[in-house]
Amino acid sequence: MEIEMILISLGLTTLLAFLFLKQLLKRTTTTKLNQPPSPWRLPVIGNFHQLSPHIHRSLDSLSRRYGPLMLLHFGRVPVLVVSSADVAHDIMKTHDRIFANRPKSKAAEKLLKGQRDIAFSSYGEHWKQIKQCI
Repeated sequence: MEIEMILISLGLTTLLAFLFLKQLLKRTTTTKLNQPPSPWRLPVIGNFHQLSPHIHRSLDSLSRRYGPLMLLHFGRVPVLVVSSADVAHDIMKTHDRIFANRPKSKAAEKLLKGQRDIAFSSYGEHWKQIKQCI
């Protein structure tokens, strides 16, 4: 019984060490893009550990430290957090077409005719034509 527990804990420790080293090596080998400031994150869960049950309060304290525009990672997904109305207005004014698009999904691609319906279609001429038909 004790040997099984030791093997399980050794396996979990090896897995966590591998994930940590993978992220550390990935971080040092990639070139840094011009990204907004971001708090330090953990390899698997990202910045979830920095959020409290009152998410609006924890985002407020993070925005006081890192500014009105910051990049958080929820797991492996990067999330741009904008906490200023002026910055949000500027972003939506200059990059409105990027934010109007929907994320690509393999499930929607297979099930819904290549994402050609109104719910999953990318913003553009095809989407405008579908919307006019409705």
